[in-house]
Amino acid sequence: MRTEKRIDELDLKTLQQNHEELLGLCRSLEELADSLPFDIDDTLCRKVSDAVVPLIDRTQKFEEQLLFPDLDRSAGSCFTAMMIERLKNEHRCDRLAAEEISLTLKALLAGRCGLSFDTVGYMLRGFFECVRRHIAAETAVIDSLFAREPERQAALL
Repeated sequence: MRTEKRIDELDLKTLQQNHEELLGLCRSLEELADSLPFDIDDTLCRKVSDAVVPLIDRTQKFEEQLLFPDLDRSAGSCFTAMMIERLKNEHRCDRLAAEEISLTLKALLAGRCGLSFDTVGYMLRGFFECVRRHIAAETAVIDSLFAREPERQAALL
């Protein structure tokens, strides 16, 4: 569903909260990757495996329904359209990776993971690095947009 609503202060706070939760998830994934193979925190592993897909889903839906349409309308440039398309493509890849991570961590907890610990570690690291880069790119685009619209920037301060 697309909306004509412009991003307001509450929306930016929601986006910031989503980003903070994602960065927290990244820290947890990094902690798990660092703990492989001998010091795995089962509670953290279970928590991450249960949280990764819903958190990615919630954040991506918010961005695609509100953030991206507003960015596209406000910026109205070819570069912005290409950036939004890139971010949407990253969403698809991140969603698939999140599902794979959830399944892998659950298999690891059950003692039936067929992947080596090195492979699992690389999988976790690849995912959290991509998520961090995605958040940085979105933040840069938003900052650029609001820098060009002082009246919106002032309303959000």
